[in-house]
Amino acid sequence: MRSKRLFLIFFSLAVVCLIFFVWSDHISGKTTDSDSKKSSLETIQSDVEDGIDKILDKKTTSSSSSTKTSTKTISSPMISQSEFTKKINAVVGDSKANVYVLDTKTGAKLTYSNGGKDFWLASSVKASILTQIVKNDGPLTGDLNDIATEMVEISDNQSAIDLFDDIGGYPALEALWKNLGMTSTVANTEGFGLSTSTASDQIKLLKYILTMSTSDKDYILNLMSNITSSQRFGIGVMKDPAFKNGWLNADNGTWHVNTIGYSDHERYLVAILTENNTDQDSGETLVSKIAGYIIPKDKNN
Repeated sequence: MRSKRLFLIFFSLAVVCLIFFVWSDHISGKTTDSDSKKSSLETIQSDVEDGIDKILDKKTTSSSSSTKTSTKTISSPMISQSEFTKKINAVVGDSKANVYVLDTKTGAKLTYSNGGKDFWLASSVKASILTQIVKNDGPLTGDLNDIATEMVEISDNQSAIDLFDDIGGYPALEALWKNLGMTSTVANTEGFGLSTSTASDQIKLLKYILTMSTSDKDYILNLMSNITSSQRFGIGVMKDPAFKNGWLNADNGTWHVNTIGYSDHERYLVAILTENNTDQDSGETLVSKIAGYIIPKDKNN
């Protein structure tokens, strides 16, 4: 706004000077020939116009440069989508995978799907149970804290059942998922670990946790960042992880293996769901490889 006022003042002064010069020239009789007067006027007018054009051009260039600077986007250190897909295709084999990764700093995302449906959450559902009870009661203390710690850090199933009952069972979980718009997540009353979901739905849960009060969020993330060493596959291979894994065998002998959570101080939200793995170990290896592809090693510092 200030530069615009200065420009208008300069322009007005230039016009006044031009009029004054021509008028004084006419009065003093220095220019009596009409053609000479006209020539002088055109020369001055041309000089003024050239000066104005230079000012305008400079202003436009500066504005353009400023715009380019302000709209410059920050690139994500994540692998490109094409390379991500290529790498997973090379190792997925007969397994089915559903993947969603979000870089919260840049908005960049990675996705992958090679078919498959009805991905069991297995023990990954415990992240939903924990979220619901903390949503209700805030950071847990005493016996409830001990139970929650066992449920998350060592994935104790009886602890999960106790907290599941405490929150109100299936209606509570279904209400949570509905409120978060997790429309592809379906409870299975034969066992909460058999509830099915998608990677994109699990990202919605992870996003919600980050919007909770600082004390609630920190409590959840603290538990998810202290997973026992024997279960630190999947997101556990990434930088500064906070996560919950799941694994469960199907009647046909194949395994569902999942990993959901955060990396690099909650910058990256990651959900990797897999099924039709030949055994638990191969499923754990697959989700660990996928998680390891997200940030190339030369950028993971």
